[in-house]
Amino acid sequence: MAYPDTLVGTDSHTTMIDGLGVVGFGVGGIEAEAALLNQPVSFTTPKVLGVNLKGKLGKGITAMDLALTLTKKFREKGVVGWFIEYYGEGVKSLSLPDRATISNMCPEYGATISFFPVDDETLNYMRQTGRIT
Repeated sequence: MAYPDTLVGTDSHTTMIDGLGVVGFGVGGIEAEAALLNQPVSFTTPKVLGVNLKGKLGKGITAMDLALTLTKKFREKGVVGWFIEYYGEGVKSLSLPDRATISNMCPEYGATISFFPVDDETLNYMRQTGRIT
């Protein structure tokens, strides 16, 4: 079994990194201090919501439009503290900046993470930015 990299941060938009296939979430001061002192950061196992993205964004529709639509739906469902994971054919059509935009909105609907899996788009981005060869 493979596990994604994990990042904790004190900024509410730490979740932007979720678009890159890294589990990132915001923590409070005590948890951040513990991490800085090489202590474990623990949390209860959250509920997970899988979101099957289908198709592509239409002409004139932006990732922010999708993020705002998802925010409305997630608020209605009540996903505070949940992990959201995107999958499906629609993921392939989203650029890394699009994914980061969607993941960045996570605090607006209260989920802990808004995660996109690592795929060819992720690896291409990492190559293009010199992070892997």
